[in-house]
Amino acid sequence: MKKLSIFFIIVLGVTFMSCNRKTTLKGRVMNPITGEGIEGATISASKTTLELPGGYKTVEQTTSDANGDFLLEFKKSAANIGVSTGNYYDIGWYQNGAIQPGYYLPVQQGKNMKADFYAVPYGKLQINIKNINCEGPTDSLDVFFDGSTVLALSGNQDANNQIGSILIEPITGCWDNSNILDTQMGYRFYHWTVIRSGVSQTYYDTVFVVPDETTTLNVFY
Repeated sequence: MKKLSIFFIIVLGVTFMSCNRKTTLKGRVMNPITGEGIEGATISASKTTLELPGGYKTVEQTTSDANGDFLLEFKKSAANIGVSTGNYYDIGWYQNGAIQPGYYLPVQQGKNMKADFYAVPYGKLQINIKNINCEGPTDSLDVFFDGSTVLALSGNQDANNQIGSILIEPITGCWDNSNILDTQMGYRFYHWTVIRSGVSQTYYDTVFVVPDETTTLNVFY
């Protein structure tokens, strides 16, 4: 009986120590294209709960410094860690050489975790579409967005959020139009197919969206 009591005491002690073991996450909130840190981002550890709408309750949080660095420490049983960057396009957590799926980073209880959070600022993209060789209402144009690249890893442009070709503008006739869109910094890939007098031709172009500036894509056909 005495041995059994000692066993339970040891189990309770280990359980108590595990529950109170400190978990840490060290990292940097940054723009992966320029390498610049993002100051003032909020990094929050949260746990699931039925007490609040949305099912998450913050147990600890911190903010990134002028270089984007942060250290988040907590003892409570948080399930995941999220980031609020404000007026940035959030790419996600970068850990162990890859972008992690989903917005939240799962917590490894009692561990010293290491991960960075990637985000980029927004710029404006002006798309000018004009039929400069119009032969009539049977002329057709299909403009496709092929995806974007916001990471430059190991010197290569890796399309981490390549989405496949999406038709964004089906057009017929003598078209002349212009639109300005808010979009994230980075390379954006387009192609368009023109059918005129029964002849089909496809063209490709890439633009780099600069933050706080207007980048132009001319689709002249």
